[in-house]
Amino acid sequence: MRLYKTLILPVLLYASETWTLNVDIQRAMETFERKVLRTIFGPVQEQGYWRTRYNFELYRLYKEPQVTQIIRSNRLRWRGHVWRTPENNPTRLHTFKNPGGARAGGRPSTRWLDDTENDIKILKIKNWQRVALDRLSWKKRAVEAAETCNRLLRS
Repeated sequence: MRLYKTLILPVLLYASETWTLNVDIQRAMETFERKVLRTIFGPVQEQGYWRTRYNFELYRLYKEPQVTQIIRSNRLRWRGHVWRTPENNPTRLHTFKNPGGARAGGRPSTRWLDDTENDIKILKIKNWQRVALDRLSWKKRAVEAAETCNRLLRS
């Protein structure tokens, strides 16, 4: 477990605060995590036969937030950090301003801003801009809540 937490997880989550999580990426991340956990914890012997562990058994043994919860938490932490920067900061300007122009035809791909806005709605944070200005309040109400909220897994 120590190797997974110190070597594999940081590589897996590198720059995850900038990702947009679509269903395919979310499924791939969760599948990879379960595959690694199955390798670490190994099979179970029941009545003389070996079987692989069920997903709920893996997460009961792991006792840590799932990868997708960590990614959502990282994104909300980054959103609060960018919001607290000065208004003329280039990162803030490019993150929160509307780029203008027309989007491509067909179903538009989900933007990072839309994705994090959806997370904020699920966590029921009212007036997130004011909450994000207070770093400790943002950490408690958004970042830590995202790691423990099971409703974010289904979105």
